[in-house]
Amino acid sequence: MADLKIFQVDSSVVSAQRFDARLTVNAVAPIFAEHFPDYPIVPGACIVGFISDCIALMKGAAVGAFTIPRVAFLEPIVPQLSLCLEIEKRLDSYRFRIHHEAINYCRGVIALEGDGV
Repeated sequence: MADLKIFQVDSSVVSAQRFDARLTVNAVAPIFAEHFPDYPIVPGACIVGFISDCIALMKGAAVGAFTIPRVAFLEPIVPQLSLCLEIEKRLDSYRFRIHHEAINYCRGVIALEGDGV
């Protein structure tokens, strides 16, 4: 997902238990020409893919198969937004939230398959 260059990580703090980052949505990412030209929004699959890339940074290893037991796309993520991403490792899953101040844009849980946790 990193090759899509949708999210620019402006700053981050990463550990095995937590990932905190400030992000900016790249206004000139090529995906916006297709999704959607008149009202560009970040596709949900790209959001989940980016979060799995961040979990890989936390783990220090690639993320294999995973399930998404819960996800909510609450507000559209559009170009030039400044956002915060928080990921917290739980016993057998990772809880995430993308927000800006009091506005939640996306939140959910990703569970890695097998010994991926």
